[in-house]
Amino acid sequence: MKQKMSGHLLALFCVIVWGSTFVVSKSLMAVLTPVQLMLLRFSLAYVALWIIHPKWYFCWQEEWRFLLMAIFANTLYCWAEVTALTITQASNVSILVSTSPIITAVILAALRKDEKLNPKQALGFGVAFFGVILVVFNGSITLQVKPAGDLLALLAAASWAVYGILLRRWSSLYDGVLITRKLMFYGVLTTLPLVVAGGQPIDFSALLTLESGLRLAYLALLGSALCYILWNRAIQEIGVLNASLYIYVVPLVTLLLSAIILNERITAMGAVGIVLVIAGMVFATAQEKYIKQPQ
Repeated sequence: MKQKMSGHLLALFCVIVWGSTFVVSKSLMAVLTPVQLMLLRFSLAYVALWIIHPKWYFCWQEEWRFLLMAIFANTLYCWAEVTALTITQASNVSILVSTSPIITAVILAALRKDEKLNPKQALGFGVAFFGVILVVFNGSITLQVKPAGDLLALLAAASWAVYGILLRRWSSLYDGVLITRKLMFYGVLTTLPLVVAGGQPIDFSALLTLESGLRLAYLALLGSALCYILWNRAIQEIGVLNASLYIYVVPLVTLLLSAIILNERITAMGAVGIVLVIAGMVFATAQEKYIKQPQ
């Protein structure tokens, strides 16, 4: 029971941090392109993790696992999300990326018949997702269908879902810090070509201020290095389905922090959405003892 509770707390901590990264990234986007920020974030996280876990590990027969997870968790997910934001509305992206828990459930159900959602858990997922929609709109309903951007947002959601399933399969084979360090390393390798293709040099001088340095450190050390390690642990303890459910909290945290830091208003619609997200999550995870969790 204690292990289950710690898994929920770890997942909650991760999504709170990830929700805050959208706010923290906003100022850095003024001096860096999205892929440049990805590269610097992964690079700094890799250096920090190497210092923490300097033990060398390389096996040709196994490196493809780390590369595959890095492509889905880092490069493809981040690139698809930030590119979608340049094509379609932010509200579209937020909602579609939040379908990741649903996509996770669908993939698991297709792979293993004993991992389908039961009716109560499915209802909890649905209620929480509807809450996410209300949180994202927050009183301003403007939804425009732009196929290219919307498909990229769905690609980001699917990428994170696939990463979670791969992580569940391989996380027990390696140390959590090692996995995360490898993910950051291959994240750097696969993001570098995107930066080069962009043709815009990185303005390192803009990062020399204390504020910019702290923001980048927050994204890299907390948002990437620490939270990827803790997310790994959360999946091991509560299963990939229950862990993925916490992704619904990300837009909720972003809304709350935007209100606190950026003085953005939370409408009645947003408040109802917050309540529904929490209620749906509680309803879905309360049935956990009756659900066979994937190991």
